[in-house]
Amino acid sequence: MERRKVDRERIERADRESRLVLDAERQAREAKTARLREQRLKKVTEILVAELNRPGDVEPP
Repeated sequence: MERRKVDRERIERADRESRLVLDAERQAREAKTARLREQRLKKVTEILVAELNRPGDVEPP
């Protein structure tokens, strides 16, 4: 039985290309996660500041 010819260069090229795509997708996910985390923290900070600045909640000394 004859063995099938394996194109190692093609396989290596495909591996490199797929690795590049996966790395780009991972970086995009991480950037989105960081952006969403920053937005969430900003919103929480705004809510806390708004609660602290509401008039009538705290009696002046």
